[in-house]
Amino acid sequence: MRYIDSTLLRLPDGWTDRAKTAKEAILRGEDPNDYSDVWRALKNNLAELSHDKCWYCEIPVIRSDNAVDHFRPKGRVSDSANKHDGYRWLAFEPSNFRYACTFCNSRRKDPEGNTVGGKADRFPLENEADRVYQPGSVKNEIPTLLDPCDIGDWLLLGVQKENGKPCAASNDPEQKKRANVSIEIYHLQHEPTCKLRHLEAVKLLSDIEEAKELFIAIQSDATKKTAFKRVAARLLKAIHANSAFSGDMRFILRGERETNHYSWIQTLLET
Repeated sequence: MRYIDSTLLRLPDGWTDRAKTAKEAILRGEDPNDYSDVWRALKNNLAELSHDKCWYCEIPVIRSDNAVDHFRPKGRVSDSANKHDGYRWLAFEPSNFRYACTFCNSRRKDPEGNTVGGKADRFPLENEADRVYQPGSVKNEIPTLLDPCDIGDWLLLGVQKENGKPCAASNDPEQKKRANVSIEIYHLQHEPTCKLRHLEAVKLLSDIEEAKELFIAIQSDATKKTAFKRVAARLLKAIHANSAFSGDMRFILRGERETNHYSWIQTLLET
């Protein structure tokens, strides 16, 4: 996961008027899905914000017909204490849209890893008593799910470099709980995804070790600078926002700053 600045979303000509008309129809009792072409019109624009990657797992989404996820579900909310028909009044609010792959957005079973996940109608809150059931402000709701549009949430997710499985990045009980719930609901532990994530981690760790060796060698042999810069460029590419699993790769790279000898790692992270 990486932070996505949703305020940068560009809207097509006339979209705001279409969304207003659709919202008025929904508030009169019509089905939001009858106006799905309104939010689907933003699919490509949402994809641009993440370099065509899923906002939750960072896998490139090559083809998807239903890639616009409603962060607060537009239909039934299965986590609510009482019957909840969905945040229908937010069905056409761009701030409620997320770009998601099928495995993060829809309920799926993974026989290979024996896991089940997918956001679907899930939306747990830290305090269920704050749940909003009727049209109105939701600013007092604190989602349990990590949100890629929250500037700090993505930093709470990590990855096990040994196998590519997602993990919590913090030992703080509340932050760890949010990360673990998000891993399950977004199906980030989907085994084929973990394998792809692990392949990227293996390449990254190999480059990190090579860069460390070259950096030490530079102290006595300046001719090694060119080779070091070449490897550093590969590391920068791996953690760049347009690369798959870039958030996970940044987590691994951050963990390699164990001594002052490797202060260059911090420089890469800040570049």
